[in-house]
Amino acid sequence: MAHATAEKFYNEMIEPLPVPERLKLATIILEHIPQHAVIDYSEEWSEEDYRDFSAASWAHISRRLEGEESDGQTG
Repeated sequence: MAHATAEKFYNEMIEPLPVPERLKLATIILEHIPQHAVIDYSEEWSEEDYRDFSAASWAHISRRLEGEESDGQTG
């Protein structure tokens, strides 16, 4: 098979399989995807998220305050 797209491969090879075989194949595929390849869309924040947010917030505040101070000195 020359350069085949996933959709073409599915249409030709997978779709004709009985549903139980397609489910089995889907399970096999999902089991072999590395955990780090899956994006975490969790609504919960980790400790690292809180640290990053806090650091970015303080950096933003510092820049704003420095900008206000320099604006006040020139005026």
